[in-house]
Amino acid sequence: METVQNASAPKAADEKPARPFDCRNANEYRFVEAESTNPKEASDPIKTRDLNIVVGDEVVAKFKVPTGDSFKNFSLNSTKQTKDGFEIKTDWGGNLDHYEIQFNFKCKEKSFYLYRVRKLSFSTTNPDSGTFWDKQKTKVTRIEPNLPIEKFVMTDYL
Repeated sequence: METVQNASAPKAADEKPARPFDCRNANEYRFVEAESTNPKEASDPIKTRDLNIVVGDEVVAKFKVPTGDSFKNFSLNSTKQTKDGFEIKTDWGGNLDHYEIQFNFKCKEKSFYLYRVRKLSFSTTNPDSGTFWDKQKTKVTRIEPNLPIEKFVMTDYL
């Protein structure tokens, strides 16, 4: 199954990258997970951490990653540089439902853009049988136009 999302009115997550860099050069940047520099208010139920893209000692882009407190058993499994950009793999859920989400970003115009989200959903049709996550569904969302990383809000896709 494939769907297309219109990203014309996304929420802003953080400011634009601090300085231009060659996002096609995987040796020029790295990923660093850190405590949120702008913690949510106590009334906000979604707790987050920052995933920073760092060049040298400078954060050039960042976005919020939820914690396991906000999304049951949430885990940031991997960040991997690819030929055209990078991908992030996450998973969350438990008991009767489990989700694996892959976010694909590509480099263009000296920045990163989200262009695809792949979500695998596992569910349990009959918990009394002792067989769990026996039903699987895959949904691929192509993001058109591509979403600039500074407007990416991960929780919108979980």
